[in-house]
Amino acid sequence: MKTRSILAFLPFLLVFALSCGKNSGGSAYQNSRVVAFELSDFQALNPFNSTDAEATYCEEMIFQRLMAPNRKTMNYDVPWLAESMPVVSADNLTYDFTLRKDVKWADGQPLTGADVIFSTKALKNPFNILSAQKRVYVDAIHSCELIDGDPYRVRFKFWKPYFLAMQAGFGDALYILPKHIFDPKSLTDQYSWDDIGAIVESAGNKQIDSVLLTKHMNAAMNEFATWFAKPELSRDAKYIQGSGPYKLSEWQTQQFVRLVRNPNYVNHWGPAGEANPDTLVYKTILNFPSAVTALKAHDVDLLGSIQPQFWVGIDTNKTGLARVGFPLGAFSYVGFNQKSPIFRDPGVRWVMAYAIDRRTIIDKLIYGMARITESPISSTRPEYNGDLPIIPFDPAKASHMLDSLGWTDHDGDGIRDKVIDGKSVPFKFTFYVNAGNETRMKVLLIYTETLRKIGIKAEVSALEWSVYIDRLRDHKLDAHIGAWINDPYESDSYQLYHSSQARNRGSNYDSYNSPKADKIMEDIRQEFDPAKRMLLQRQLQQVMYDEQANLFLWEPLNTSAWVDRFDNVSWDGYRPGYNIALWKIRGGGAGGGIKAAW
Repeated sequence: MKTRSILAFLPFLLVFALSCGKNSGGSAYQNSRVVAFELSDFQALNPFNSTDAEATYCEEMIFQRLMAPNRKTMNYDVPWLAESMPVVSADNLTYDFTLRKDVKWADGQPLTGADVIFSTKALKNPFNILSAQKRVYVDAIHSCELIDGDPYRVRFKFWKPYFLAMQAGFGDALYILPKHIFDPKSLTDQYSWDDIGAIVESAGNKQIDSVLLTKHMNAAMNEFATWFAKPELSRDAKYIQGSGPYKLSEWQTQQFVRLVRNPNYVNHWGPAGEANPDTLVYKTILNFPSAVTALKAHDVDLLGSIQPQFWVGIDTNKTGLARVGFPLGAFSYVGFNQKSPIFRDPGVRWVMAYAIDRRTIIDKLIYGMARITESPISSTRPEYNGDLPIIPFDPAKASHMLDSLGWTDHDGDGIRDKVIDGKSVPFKFTFYVNAGNETRMKVLLIYTETLRKIGIKAEVSALEWSVYIDRLRDHKLDAHIGAWINDPYESDSYQLYHSSQARNRGSNYDSYNSPKADKIMEDIRQEFDPAKRMLLQRQLQQVMYDEQANLFLWEPLNTSAWVDRFDNVSWDGYRPGYNIALWKIRGGGAGGGIKAAW
């Protein structure tokens, strides 16, 4: 989502309906619908301006990319909007694609190379800070142009190589959007690749700042960024229509999002491109107990991710429900704002690591369905560094370290304090969590009790999802708990941990700034020798461990539950772990006993 990583502070939530229509892949199920649970509204449905997991799953039903992964092998070797894999130059700086010639947008207009060029320009526009999190995966592209004027052949030229160009760039971050819908004034035609390069390429691996933007100001580039960031372009059915099997029909805030079939969708890909639902409904339910009740009543069909304490209580023998737990490459973590005078010291972050009882939390709150980790890279990946010692729960050691770091209770109020930058700073702060996530709330309550015993005062506060995300992006949280989901290809930690991503609302929410880690991440991105890259990947994890870039917690299983009325159900390691568009409703029918007119 990533991008390499897509935000998973909320569970992975999704709905679909299964049916057939013209060119949908041959299903015989008519007028079907699947309804699934959402804990809150989507962040946005413009795929360049959102990174949260649940929005991504919905966007993938609407918009498509040049390439796609093979969900059996997890290799990105399936041409999608392209009719074949690209021709790549020996220096990995040129990629030539030939597009399919009968792909249409939902309004019937043809998809051509002009849309590919527009989409690349839109995503690379440095004035749109909402796209910053995904732009890192296409920053190495210098230009995209037609080959010999052919509207169905495009050439990407890179200004520097990127080892994940195929997977993270063409197969993930770069959705193809309709130019005639998203750029009605043709503003992207009024700025050049050199205009973009003067900003992006001159910045290199440094954060693009206001000085650079002002120096190379292009009126059309700025005007397009302002237009493209408007809320209606992320939620209005007029704009949210692509070349995929569905298009947005209606979005009722805090109630539901409804997708309906794209009448111009053509399935080129056989079983992999099937889209059986007629209607997909994403229903907002603001807490897990109510969501579970709705599932048991068959008022929703799917909980794409359900918290373990509810998952274990689902009786599949009596309720007509089914459930599954499977790994999805996610990692949970606690982040500390390293701009804070308290948390900028790595020694303090080590204190925080010794003060959390991960083993007990996993056993009691997560029912054993997680594995402790010290890395943001999935333990199933070859680049994972398994030599990092697990940090034990040791509050006595944490207390001793605080003493040695000068954090003592000088004024006798029960809270440790320290003079920092000439000012007495008490060791007190607030943990933030997204509202409705009861497991994370309980984790933090257990954690704060341990901290209290060693002289640290920490409170816990829940925020509505959109407020939570905004405050993270603006670095206005002391500390938070969350998770990211990795893609099923080799890791690129740049989006989450490079110092350049700590500004302009990038994904480095905790302002981790390590010159040593930055250099390794930069080297990884341009190293095409797998053996050398593996060494760099392990070195990076060691540096992040030593500096406690984040307090990595565990790799959870994804636990899902659904109404057992579907055939062709399967699970895999590609987010969200299933492709419900392939599921088929037994005997057809409307599905989901929702007592409302969707």
